[in-house]
Amino acid sequence: MVVHEEHPGRRKHLDYFKMGKGPLYVFYTPYHLPHIQIASTIARAVLLGDATVAPLGKPVCSVAAVAKKDLKAGEVLDGVGGFTSYGVIENVDIFKAENLLPMGLSEGCRLLRDVSKDKAIQFTDVELPAGRLCDRLHEEQNRYFD
Repeated sequence: MVVHEEHPGRRKHLDYFKMGKGPLYVFYTPYHLPHIQIASTIARAVLLGDATVAPLGKPVCSVAAVAKKDLKAGEVLDGVGGFTSYGVIENVDIFKAENLLPMGLSEGCRLLRDVSKDKAIQFTDVELPAGRLCDRLHEEQNRYFD
């Protein structure tokens, strides 16, 4: 989660806890405990009729796939946690203007051209695998929020 904090007192405390000077702070949990969290999620849905997590509006950022090394045409991207690319957060307006490939869609994509190390991978750089549900849902999301 990325948080923007302007309040001087809160920023002082975040700095004390080695979170940096701000105003942007990244909170990261390297694990997820669904077997613990699922009970409260179900209870909220049944008893309170609401979702545990729900978006406030349209997406404001996304995670772009970036080459971890010099990649050659014909290579297949191995997705999140793989050896071919890493993810970088970017604002949606820049994401769309530069036609960036979301990290979540990168797995199985075959490169159509060489991509140099640390360069963001664009949709025009890859061939998407045929018939994937994730691609159809991504297109539907884009149509909904455009």
